[in-house]
Amino acid sequence: MLKQGVLRWPQIAGLGISLVIAGQFSGWNYGLANGWPNMLMAMLLMAVLCGGLALCVAELSTAQPHAGGVFAYAQLAFGPFVGYMVGASCALALSIGTGTVANFLTAYMDSVFGFGGWPVRIGLFVLIIGIHIIGVGEALGLTLLGGVVAAVALLAFGGTMLPHLQWSNLLPASGLAESLSLAGVFACVPFAIWMFFCVEQVSSAAEEAAEPARTMPRGIIAAMLTLLVTALTVAVAAPGVAGLDTVSAAADPLYAAMTHGGLYTEQDWLPLLVGSGAVCGLLATLFSLVYSASRQIYALARDGYFPAVLTRTNRRGSPYVALLVLTLIGLPLTVVPPEQMMLGLVLLMCSCYLVLFAAYLRLRRSQSQLARPFRLRGGPVVATVGMLLTLVVITACFQLELFLLTALALVVVVLVLNYLLRSKNAGKTLEVSKYV
Repeated sequence: MLKQGVLRWPQIAGLGISLVIAGQFSGWNYGLANGWPNMLMAMLLMAVLCGGLALCVAELSTAQPHAGGVFAYAQLAFGPFVGYMVGASCALALSIGTGTVANFLTAYMDSVFGFGGWPVRIGLFVLIIGIHIIGVGEALGLTLLGGVVAAVALLAFGGTMLPHLQWSNLLPASGLAESLSLAGVFACVPFAIWMFFCVEQVSSAAEEAAEPARTMPRGIIAAMLTLLVTALTVAVAAPGVAGLDTVSAAADPLYAAMTHGGLYTEQDWLPLLVGSGAVCGLLATLFSLVYSASRQIYALARDGYFPAVLTRTNRRGSPYVALLVLTLIGLPLTVVPPEQMMLGLVLLMCSCYLVLFAAYLRLRRSQSQLARPFRLRGGPVVATVGMLLTLVVITACFQLELFLLTALALVVVVLVLNYLLRSKNAGKTLEVSKYV
């Protein structure tokens, strides 16, 4: 059984920030190849999408806390098959995310400290999985610290770089309005969403939160406000100083921006500070992805969809078998180019987002009598807008290479077959009355 009542709203906010903060150090910059105005517009649209989803999930998580979070709500709205597919897709996407973030982290460590490669990748998984096995309090304490350090590093980066901003690096001679295009925004959205991606996964902490009716919405709102400020800071400062070409192609874009053009050298303390902050932020995100993915796997196994061995916890309440399986998935994926894994991850998660928005709308109608300690004003409108934006992102993700699309399709087939084999005995533990 998971440990109850151990998480307060600052830890929830820290988890939300840490889940996302890596996307503001790396990954988003690939979208700059389509022009800065298009990237900025895409980023603002994705903030609306992810912020709206996080608030919708906050309402659901305070009404019906569940370690499976998003998959539990999809199951309550549309039945066991849809719930299972959403939960399994989320678990797969988060597992992919561990490999992608480990790649970015290795790149920063190589640039800042001069060592990287497979020894670092293996060491990262051993360290992080080991701390999670020790206990959730220790893991989330380090996650919160890493997220705070990363946020401070991002603000220090902005404060240092913004005085050197050159608007000519951001805006073409034709001007802002003329450089915006639907095609450009469309191409940017799979990378722009990386700046706010997965913040809704904090819902998986609802079972372990103290007073979830208060801690969940407070934590999510605090996380989104922090992320919006830091996202705007890096999106303006990095390409505004170093130029689009330098930043868009870098695996460590903030460090590359600071050391470009002689503004700072690699021996200066400020790039070292920001680079160290990037390492802390990426570590925090890796901690958070491992936490959320392991809870998704645990919850699916608890409801009978995965082997029962994945429900085993140690005396400190950590699902250690799920954590070990997660390592077997995430570590090999570090060999895949991160820009390709990003598109696959976004495609999986946004397919789940579409179902989650629909589940929110359906549960608002079908369970209107259910107590909702936190109720989102204008929730149906927020969910409808979010669904439309999610469809745009899903369509844009088909820039993915055919090989990886085929691999994802095969994984989906395996998940469906697994459901058919286990469906008779699965899902019996998930009853609405359990949460009322």
